[in-house]
Amino acid sequence: MTHERKKNNLRHFFSIKSNITMGLIQRMWSIIAFGLLLVSWKLRVLAAPNCALVVPMLAPCIGFMNGQEPSNLCCMSVENLTIMGKTKDDRVAMCECIKQVARLINYDPKRLPLLPKKCRVNSFFPPIDSEYDCGRVR
Repeated sequence: MTHERKKNNLRHFFSIKSNITMGLIQRMWSIIAFGLLLVSWKLRVLAAPNCALVVPMLAPCIGFMNGQEPSNLCCMSVENLTIMGKTKDDRVAMCECIKQVARLINYDPKRLPLLPKKCRVNSFFPPIDSEYDCGRVR
């Protein structure tokens, strides 16, 4: 075998090995990227409830807050909010959202703690108004 042919065979061997290595590296990065995507999605799911979710869920309860009986939709919302409020941090975040709503509408904050009983849901709602200290939420 000539020297030139040996060189070409070696180049060919290393180019094949290089292509295999590059393919493995690309697959590895794809797996890492996918893993990071899953982790970031999981963190978003586990993040504290935000007002974009909480406020619309409270809307069906405005009538109750002003003296009416709670509607079925209001009670379903209370149940969903209770499920969302698993940790103290979740409940504090929801309290802050309720405080924002309290600044915009006129309602009787003493009615808010009545919602769980009226809806037969075990929940946490204290008498939140625009001045309530959400750090007191249990």
